[in-house]
Amino acid sequence: MKGINMVKRLFLLIVQCLVGVEVLILIAVFPELFKNLTFNGSPYLQAVYDLNIKLFTFGDFLLWDQKNSVFPVIFYKYMVSMKMLGLSFLTACLIAFIIAYVGLIFFKSKLKYIKSFLEILESIPDLMIILLLQFAVIIVYKKTGIKLAQVVTVREEAILLPVISLSVPISLYITKVLIHYIEEELEKHYVMLAKAKGFTFSYILNIHVLRNIADGMFGTSKMIFWSMLSTLLVIDYLFNMNGLLRVMLTAVDPFIIGCILIFVPFFVIFRIYEWVSFENRKDTQ
Repeated sequence: MKGINMVKRLFLLIVQCLVGVEVLILIAVFPELFKNLTFNGSPYLQAVYDLNIKLFTFGDFLLWDQKNSVFPVIFYKYMVSMKMLGLSFLTACLIAFIIAYVGLIFFKSKLKYIKSFLEILESIPDLMIILLLQFAVIIVYKKTGIKLAQVVTVREEAILLPVISLSVPISLYITKVLIHYIEEELEKHYVMLAKAKGFTFSYILNIHVLRNIADGMFGTSKMIFWSMLSTLLVIDYLFNMNGLLRVMLTAVDPFIIGCILIFVPFFVIFRIYEWVSFENRKDTQ
């Protein structure tokens, strides 16, 4: 029975991926629909058909110059962008965890002020934070001759400053959500029971609360991922990184291949986690 259910789920997953890819194709050729400020229904449908044929018959996908192949260039840019995204996500989670943990352990009575302060910081536009960081590094270099980080990618790749620029803004949101979930969990009966039994607050927090909020945080991670992806495009331009998102905007072929490279792996990961999480919850009931 479990085998049949697994086959059904895999079939459903493949169908969902294909539907997602079709939606991406419709978006990729959307400019054709209103080309030259006129409605071009038939050329749009023809472009959708051509792109489908090219994709499912492994046709030639070309860069913006219509001469060189998208492959394997796009794989290199994909790895660069995903490395940046992964490092920034881990850094943001670490920052958020430290702030939330320290706040809950040492400043529990002042959490209201901490959350208000986070909201104020969160209202600062990401672009302003990135520019201020770049400006600060330049000022320090001019005053002291010490280069704290690479400001733009020229010969040497900029890594530290883009990671900080991408992780700091989103870490404020993650901290706020993390504190919210923990506060909600702390009001549940099992926490009261654990306190009554003499367990310490840090034990309850580390062993029970953090484990129980994992599903909620994972659900939030979808929004975090898309938010970081949009900021990554800005970082691609400001740090001259020439990453995946930047090359995706140059033509239809790199756009659709880039979208598929981003969409399919993350969709599969999120879906599999949901299955595993659902099965675990069902087993514990």
